[in-house]
Amino acid sequence: MKRMIAFALLFATQAQAESWGGRDKWQHALVGAGTGAVFAKATNDWRYGCAAAAAVGLAKEIYDSQRRDRHTPSFKDFAVTAAAGCGSSIVVAPNYIGFNIKF
Repeated sequence: MKRMIAFALLFATQAQAESWGGRDKWQHALVGAGTGAVFAKATNDWRYGCAAAAAVGLAKEIYDSQRRDRHTPSFKDFAVTAAAGCGSSIVVAPNYIGFNIKF
C-alpha cells in the first residue's frame, strides 16, 4: 500500500512540471491507438481495446518507475496512452489500412 501511495504522489508531482504536447506524447498516443484498435477489432468490443491500452500505458509507467536512472514515470504519458486506446478504431478501405481516433 505504501508503494502505491508513493507512486501516486510521484505522478502528482511529475504532472505539474510536464507538458501535454511534444513528440513523447505523440508516441504514447500512437502506441495506445494501435493497441486499442487491435484489441477492439480482435474482440469486436471497444472496451477491451480501451482496457488493453490502459494496461500497456500502466505497465510502461511501472517500468519507468523501476528504472529511474534512464526513465521518468509520468501520469500524463499513461493518460495519453489510455485515452488514445479508448477512442481508436481500425479503418479498412480499398488500398488503405489505418486507424481512426474518435473522441
